Amino acid sequence: MTEQPITVIATIRVRPDHEKAAIAAIHDCVKASRLEKTNISYQCHRDVSDPAVFVFVERWASPEALSEHETTPHFRAMADVFRTALAEPLHVRITREI
Repeated sequence: MTEQPITVIATIRVRPDHEKAAIAAIHDCVKASRLEKTNISYQCHRDVSDPAVFVFVERWASPEALSEHETTPHFRAMADVFRTALAEPLHVRITREI
């Protein structure tokens, strides 16, 4: 039996003084992540009513694929920016389709 893909839903709130750096890091990470062999889809959305909030919706072939993604240079670069850019802790849910 083939392992079922996972969907990651991650929400961040960016500090206003770090918005430009966060958006640049997000754009770079989204673009590079979409090229990973085990990535099914990778999107980041900005909340219409609260522009400080960004929601990532990612689909990966497996939990192992996500773990590998988290070691990539583009993911680590974004995580480095987030260390100072986030106004509150990252909220992540890992789900499977039912």
